[in-house]
Amino acid sequence: MAEPICCGDYLVERVPVEEERQKLEIEEVYTAQITPQQTARALQFASKMLPRLDGLEHVKRIKRETGDTVLHVILCQCKALDRDQLDGRLRDTEWADLDIAVGRVPTTPPYTREQFDEWRTLWPVAYRPLVKLKAPSFSDDEKAYIQMCLRRVEELQEGAASGRSVAAAIGNPNTRQVVAEARDATAESGNPLRHAVLCCISLVAEREVAREADRAQKRPASPPETGGGGDGGYLCDSMDVFTTREPCVMCSMALVHSRIGRLFFIDPSSGGGGISRYSMHSRKQLNHHFVCFQCTRAGKRAL
Repeated sequence: MAEPICCGDYLVERVPVEEERQKLEIEEVYTAQITPQQTARALQFASKMLPRLDGLEHVKRIKRETGDTVLHVILCQCKALDRDQLDGRLRDTEWADLDIAVGRVPTTPPYTREQFDEWRTLWPVAYRPLVKLKAPSFSDDEKAYIQMCLRRVEELQEGAASGRSVAAAIGNPNTRQVVAEARDATAESGNPLRHAVLCCISLVAEREVAREADRAQKRPASPPETGGGGDGGYLCDSMDVFTTREPCVMCSMALVHSRIGRLFFIDPSSGGGGISRYSMHSRKQLNHHFVCFQCTRAGKRAL
């Protein structure tokens, strides 16, 4: 992980995505010992006569032991053929007397250097870091904007009279202005859905409804403060969300549906929120991902 970025009073650290958190999982494959001179013929035979490797594009087909003239080639996955079926396909070929063993390879590709160093001790693998794992960088103006928004939600939180002390704001990264802000209103409203993040999204929606009404009446409409009404058609397309507490699963899913660009939160959820526990910002099953940062006061490292 990259070092936190100092944004005035805050240290901003990118929260790992789902791929970075994955643990090593293994799959069994049939392997055979061959000489370097047999490599091309063995690979050609496997390509024509044996099942293709499914989902193992990151695994290299050949393994060479250091200082050894014997190579180990993957024939196919054990789940594709049982041993009798494999022997039947090798029978009456030049490979009938191969020394076959069951090997273990990583099921998923490595996305971090640490994963790569662990994965390749099992079997050689390709390492192609994801673009989204590139260390983030902010300009001085952007750092000032991030600090301003984080200060604002902390001020809102301190001003809460009662109830859950959570505040949130939505910022426009282009104009670097706060366009919506709200506190948690579940206690005062009696509505369990009035979380701070959802209240902010509701404010954006209300403004978009008003803007559309102006357009329908052919009155000059004020320019959109958020992504609503843009080409994407989503309320908070590419917007930034700042909150004093990590969003719950419900709010995290609302942020996915709203198509935000970035989330900045200060305190992690004590019970495991939508980010730290479920990686809602980067789950492969979801059709939108956003970058997430945990922010702490300078001098206090993010968890």
